[in-house]
Amino acid sequence: MNAVSIGRTIRSLRKQNNMSMQELGDKVALSQASISRLESGVTDINFAQLSNVCEVFELTLTEFFAMVEKQMDLKLNVSPVEVKTIDDKLIDIIQQLSDDQKKGLYVLLQPYVK
Repeated sequence: MNAVSIGRTIRSLRKQNNMSMQELGDKVALSQASISRLESGVTDINFAQLSNVCEVFELTLTEFFAMVEKQMDLKLNVSPVEVKTIDDKLIDIIQQLSDDQKKGLYVLLQPYVK
């Protein structure tokens, strides 16, 4: 999942709701130019911005990311060795996050934990 796929999903939601970039920007306190950069994947969206976008479209973060995954048509078939490598990479990434970023990630991942 990357900025481009997230941006495409935001653009799709905006168009489905017959909303201009300016209208979405007004609702989430961003300029039309900022919305354009987010939708094109030039700029990464932060947690607060994504939460605001989800609120506008009456989606949970879980629902939003499910849409992103569906749009990307993800089919992950990984071996146990690859999973270990992914685990190691995730640990490295998480260790570099601030406490607030870790809290945001925790909230984001909690629905996926059984």
